Amino acid sequence: MISKLRTTRHLLHRLYPVTLLPAFALVLLLALWSAVFYHIDQERQTAVKDAVFNSQSLARTLSDHISYILRQTDHATQLFKLKYEETGGALRLDEFTRRGGLLDSVLPSRLNLPIALIGTDGSVIDSANAYMPAGLAHETFFKTLRSGQAEGPLFDTPVMEADSKKWLIRISRRLNDARGQFAGAIVIMLDPTYFVDDYDRLNVDEDGALMLIARDSGLAVGRIGEKLIVSDKIDFFVPGEPQYPADQVLITQPPDRSDPLRQIERIYSYRDLPRYPLLAVVGVTRQVALAKFEQRRYAYFIALLVFTALIIGFIALLMRQSRRLQDSMREVRQAGQEVRHNHSFLQSLIDHLPVLVYVKSARPEDFGRMVVWNKAAERVTGYNAGDVIGKHDDLAFAGAFSLDDSDDDRRLLAEQRVIDSPEKPFMRPDGTLRHLHTVSVPVLDDEQQTEYILCIAEDVSQRRLQELALRQNQAELAAVNDASPLGLVRLDQECECTYVNRTFELITGLPRADALGAGWMSPVHPDDDCILMAALEQLGRTRQPFQVTLRCLHRDAKVVWVSLKIAAILIDGRIEGYVGSLDDITTLRESEVALLESEARLRTIANTLPTMVAYVDADQIYRFQNLAYEREFSLTGIHVLGRTVREIVGDIRYPVLEQYILRVLKGETLSFEEEDQKDGIERCMEVIYIPQTGEDGRSVVGFHAMRQDITAQKREKQRLLKLTQVDALTGLTNRAGFLQKLSDAMLACQETRGLMAVMYMDIDRFKPVNDTYGHGVGDALLRAFSNRLTQAMRASDTIARLGGDEFTIIMEKIGKPEDAAVLAAKIVSAMQAPFELDGVSVDISASIGLAFYRDEAISPAALLKQADVLLYQAKQAGRNTYRSSEIAL
Repeated sequence: MISKLRTTRHLLHRLYPVTLLPAFALVLLLALWSAVFYHIDQERQTAVKDAVFNSQSLARTLSDHISYILRQTDHATQLFKLKYEETGGALRLDEFTRRGGLLDSVLPSRLNLPIALIGTDGSVIDSANAYMPAGLAHETFFKTLRSGQAEGPLFDTPVMEADSKKWLIRISRRLNDARGQFAGAIVIMLDPTYFVDDYDRLNVDEDGALMLIARDSGLAVGRIGEKLIVSDKIDFFVPGEPQYPADQVLITQPPDRSDPLRQIERIYSYRDLPRYPLLAVVGVTRQVALAKFEQRRYAYFIALLVFTALIIGFIALLMRQSRRLQDSMREVRQAGQEVRHNHSFLQSLIDHLPVLVYVKSARPEDFGRMVVWNKAAERVTGYNAGDVIGKHDDLAFAGAFSLDDSDDDRRLLAEQRVIDSPEKPFMRPDGTLRHLHTVSVPVLDDEQQTEYILCIAEDVSQRRLQELALRQNQAELAAVNDASPLGLVRLDQECECTYVNRTFELITGLPRADALGAGWMSPVHPDDDCILMAALEQLGRTRQPFQVTLRCLHRDAKVVWVSLKIAAILIDGRIEGYVGSLDDITTLRESEVALLESEARLRTIANTLPTMVAYVDADQIYRFQNLAYEREFSLTGIHVLGRTVREIVGDIRYPVLEQYILRVLKGETLSFEEEDQKDGIERCMEVIYIPQTGEDGRSVVGFHAMRQDITAQKREKQRLLKLTQVDALTGLTNRAGFLQKLSDAMLACQETRGLMAVMYMDIDRFKPVNDTYGHGVGDALLRAFSNRLTQAMRASDTIARLGGDEFTIIMEKIGKPEDAAVLAAKIVSAMQAPFELDGVSVDISASIGLAFYRDEAISPAALLKQADVLLYQAKQAGRNTYRSSEIAL
């Protein structure tokens, strides 16, 4: 089995250089031919798609022409129906079809379409242009028209001659009498050959095919060249993508090779007639459509054959040159193999030893000449074998330190024993110093004389560096331990101390010598001994590190608070000892006590404040609250501390506060007012957010929130503000209140693009009344005018008295300008009734200027000015009326 495998491998090895180039040529040719065939197939598909697109375009032209004629024929039946029913059934075909008559207005006169007027019994009453059928009472289309199921036109494709399969397109329409009863039908017949006979309209090649197929009956009429085809056996189907283009159609017929559709291969496409059960099909000959593609394919194949021949010739030339080169290389290998065979084993053995091996001659005539220098020697010393072999050792190496040691060589020659040099310094050519552990062995000849000196050396430079680094690390570790701010202690398996650092001595006041053994526990306060012993017992049982706080008694009698941490040293699951650290926390503990006292004082002060105070961290979690804040939320059963702002205020209220929280967490101090309810009572709260910076003075770690109830102050402020915006005489809004409301209303319109109106009015002939009856009657008139005005307007409208007899009205959220105009007219009409004032009857009227506003860029003063100008126009028009402005839509 092994012999067969070896023979096979040898055969494959010999065949490899012979078959490499032919295999490469074969792969290259296969790739080239595959790429060309793929490209040709892609171009063929593109050419077929172009042919389908061309035939589809021709089918669209044919379909549009047929649709037009059918629509016009339909219009002719509809026109006859209208005239027939208009004349009470007196219209006849000779009048309808006469030259220049009604039929010529919708259809070309050259068509001479067969047309007939059918009576209620299915008989032909009148006909024109050689109408053929008779006795249509039993025809399906006639029954449908008579039953009234179709008010529009009916289209069908009856077969006129069963032998020749000749068929026509029939378009019929129901006729009614004056009572709407069935009065007959109008029928027009179209020969489908007319549509495929007009070859000049379509750019089809000589053997191209035009067909019109009835989808419901399968009847078809077509033309190929000068030959007309009428058949009921032509069928088609759409194969679809990806094998065929989307619009391509395949024609199926019985396998008759004499049929003109079978004689020449064509590419067909189709077009549906949307309103009619017909299909227009156009076929272009495949040979003509793909002629350019066939030319390109022939050129591709010629070029492919030329490239194939060139590649084969080039590969043959390379194979010939390769064979010559292999023969030359085989001769060279055979010649050198004999030379290397004897020397290779020994040299390989020496070269692959991990230690330095070098041999120098000990014969008197060439004492010290190097004869062997292995790879390890080259790597360690930096000297190549070519620079060393054949030279004396005192000449091969330069520098103060070399492998030339005359004393050792003389001693070896004299004693003929092994010389061991533990550390022999050696200087490399690059200036780096190495240390070698060298063993020199004498090699004796047949006469027991030393002929060669065999030297075996090991590079111990790395080991010396590691030992030096270890000593340095030990010294550094001792220095680090002594410089550590923590006291360090090392214990053995019995918890006996083996080492403490200088910080341990300073914290406990115990000298290092006294701390060894069990002495390290002596500074522990007697009351805390039990704590330490329990912790050590737990450490030995669970092997888990522990940390305890203890008191130690310093030698100067002061008490030192320390934090003691001890962990086990585990090796292979066994406890080999313990290490511990001692941290002096006396100052920290005193600071914590002082901090707790300070916090208690601050909490006492905060709890006495009536203002609600809380602190929220950067994660929006409550960390502090005073007594007032706690009372605010504890009544509702909510505990604030440790919970987020969203949880406390709820998802509905949180989005309002979130914007302020994000701003204060960016370092901004905020003050705002907030409205809420408590026990069903509306409250107004003043809220102040103050950021709290961290130790770096820049980053914000939280914020302080202060809330104060200002409901009473707010109500008093609103009461005073309202007093300043009310007219004392009429109780209406005064000028200041009006201007504020007008500004707010215009701002709301800008936001919502709503429509508002402003009325500016005054009382006509008010001054004569005031002068005649006195100011008392004048004031009473103003109050009565205000009451009527209030009754005439909507509750949502704002009515104001600007002064004297001038009034204004703000109408918000009106649907259309006419609504405001109606109210203006209503006010004019209401003011025409007499006013009864303290026994005095006064007749006055009102003039109004009406202006509109949506979102135009004008000021409140400008809008009021518009209304004032319109008021002036109303005055000029004779008073007792209104004028309104145009509004841009």
